Amino acid sequence: MDNVIRPDFRRASKAGCSEHRASRAARYVKTYGEVGPYAVSLVRDSSGAQGDVYQVVIDAPGGLIGPVGVEPATADGMFDADLVGVAVLRTLELMAQRSGDFDVA
Repeated sequence: MDNVIRPDFRRASKAGCSEHRASRAARYVKTYGEVGPYAVSLVRDSSGAQGDVYQVVIDAPGGLIGPVGVEPATADGMFDADLVGVAVLRTLELMAQRSGDFDVA
């Protein structure tokens, strides 16, 4: 499952977001939903080093895209990506309901 959620996705996406976004030939497949200023979507990307893949992404304010899950572009990959997308959306919904205190560890 290490290909589903990277624990440091915010740091990694900020560091390489602009170069990755500029060189990517990707298309949106669907949007799972929106929570506040964030949207969780499924993107199909065939230009990456991993080949043809589905990426579950979080669209953040300012147009930044942070990938949180990568699956192969197959029927099984779509099924797994849908599970990840719904789980990420639900997590954002739960976080939006909390107060500003996110120190739960």
